Amino acid sequence: MLPGERRNRILELMQANRTMTVKHLCDTLEASEATIRRDLALLEEDGKLERTHGGAILTHPTKLEYEESFHQKESHYATQKRAIAAHAFKLLKENDSIVLDAGTTTYELARLIGQSKLRITVITNSTILANELTGNPNLDLIALGGKVRLHTQATVGTIAVETLHRFNVNKAFVAVNGISADHGLTTPDIEEAAIKNAMMSVAVERIVLADHTKFNRVALCQIAPLSMVDRIITDHDLDSSLATVFEQQGILVSLA
Repeated sequence: MLPGERRNRILELMQANRTMTVKHLCDTLEASEATIRRDLALLEEDGKLERTHGGAILTHPTKLEYEESFHQKESHYATQKRAIAAHAFKLLKENDSIVLDAGTTTYELARLIGQSKLRITVITNSTILANELTGNPNLDLIALGGKVRLHTQATVGTIAVETLHRFNVNKAFVAVNGISADHGLTTPDIEEAAIKNAMMSVAVERIVLADHTKFNRVALCQIAPLSMVDRIITDHDLDSSLATVFEQQGILVSLA
């Protein structure tokens, strides 16, 4: 492989993964560590990426131009999503009140709550999550009405947002399509952005559940700036240098 072709391939891999280690690049491209480090140095000089200890991260967020449906996303990084949900479940206490939005990672948290006997109040805008939650005999479940967005099976719109503002809850668990230091939390649909923002605004503690692939990505609509986020729960595949970026803004980053 010619040097130019190899560097283009590095950028393609970075676009798909956001962060990469030198070892992973060496194994994938069948190149020596010295070669990969030299390529990364050149790409950094061109402003294409930023080298980190043992690897590299993209310097500019990737634009999301296509939104997969709930069922399409459900199988992506399923192991990581279950680990994130298990970590989030440990934050719940007896008599807690929470809001859960319509995401595939929040779905895993809803499944755990539904399998438990935890006495808790849950407000959700997801028709899919509501079904998972009903297995808990001690649950007080409030399902938000409104227009159902079939792509994500989420209720959205004025009715859902206005109803939500009648509540005050302990914790909000929100899933996102993108997280970046410059653009905050984002999602492709303006109505889903509005309901997620409302969920965060009625909660004392705002918690984002997102696997590592959501970082350094930007979708069309902003949900909220990072100043509204108290904690991010993600997986161990997140580059430590990227976690530091968010921790420096006062956000607790928990690895599941």
